[in-house]
Amino acid sequence: MGTTDDFGRWIRKLNTADAPKTRLILLPHAGGSANSYFQFARGFAELDVHAVQYPGRQDRRHEPFRDTIEELADEIAELIGDWNDLPVVLMGNSMGALVAFEVTHRLEAKGNPPLALFACGRVAPTLRKDEGTHLKGKDAFLQEMALLGGMGHQLLQDEEILDIILPPMRADYRLAETYCASPATQVSVPVHVHIGRADPKVNEPEAAEWKRSTTGEFTLETHEGGHFFFTDNGARLTAAINGALNETLAVNP
Repeated sequence: MGTTDDFGRWIRKLNTADAPKTRLILLPHAGGSANSYFQFARGFAELDVHAVQYPGRQDRRHEPFRDTIEELADEIAELIGDWNDLPVVLMGNSMGALVAFEVTHRLEAKGNPPLALFACGRVAPTLRKDEGTHLKGKDAFLQEMALLGGMGHQLLQDEEILDIILPPMRADYRLAETYCASPATQVSVPVHVHIGRADPKVNEPEAAEWKRSTTGEFTLETHEGGHFFFTDNGARLTAAINGALNETLAVNP
């Protein structure tokens, strides 16, 4: 792993189990922080749960944004590549799903793959989805935020808060919209994809293309809700993760 200071900047503990079976590492959405998973993390009684804090936001707001998804993944994989006291599972939402995929690819190359990858709210890595959102003016960009949900109306009206949250959000959108994986980039771990039925950014055929990015098991589950479906239906996603992990651990204890 990296230095203690580096590790502490990037990796934040959200939940600790008494006798954890697995470590769940969560990768946030565009503009998101580790704390965006705080409530969700409380649903796991048998897992240690950590989340990644990307540079350029909250307590890391003075650090430069990274230029590519791959660059983010390089640094994260370097930090957690030797963290093997517990089996690791990765879950990413939206942009975080892409980061989780690239981190998984790197961990496999290091010989320390995660047990599984859970990808939420994102089209497959090989489907570039550049809608030019990161280039839009402020008003059009805010309309996009309102469309996706996840940010309260009051936040979208508060200029001081917007000055803080818009720069990392726009930077992250640029990473996600300019990213596209090669069809040759595959992982071998199980990939479990979850999307919201009303998500305006991904439909079932686009989500189903994730199966081409793994040589392992693939599942796709659709939930009621939109882009941030698990903020309202988190119990179902939590149950799906716990169920899949129990099955995997039964086969590979």
